[in-house]
Amino acid sequence: MSKGGFNFGNVGGNVSIEACGDIVAGDKTTTTTTITMGFKQEEDKQAFLQKIEELRKELRQVKSEIEEVEGIDEDEKDAIIMAVMQQVKALKTAKDEAEQLPAQQEPSKEKRDAIEAPLNAVQTLVSKVSAVFDKAAELGDKVRKIGYLLPILTSARHLFGLP
Repeated sequence: MSKGGFNFGNVGGNVSIEACGDIVAGDKTTTTTTITMGFKQEEDKQAFLQKIEELRKELRQVKSEIEEVEGIDEDEKDAIIMAVMQQVKALKTAKDEAEQLPAQQEPSKEKRDAIEAPLNAVQTLVSKVSAVFDKAAELGDKVRKIGYLLPILTSARHLFGLP
């Protein structure tokens, strides 16, 4: 009884082996990993990082606009400004986490949460800031609507595999 390698019994001529793929012992198994969350390609990762920076820049602009709004309670204004700046910082943390993730690999739950939580919080923040801007508009101030952030946010979420 022979083990390992190629074993041929009593051959009365030449032996030729030709393969159009791997020659394996037993069944050949191919494993395909489907990435449901994380970056499917390096290009997605780079685009995500750009979207996060764009969100951070736009949130800083929103902060400036809130500071200029007249007729809004100063304490309410300060709370919204602080929330905006916390999100700018949280998005920086999310970006740092995302930079460490390799493309084509599912992130750990901790990494996924570290990236997803700030994105979810921005969505909530947009609603709060919209309310402040709506109140200012009712008072006659001209302020830019904040809804323009949502397409940027949606794009970043999609690039990471979030709904």
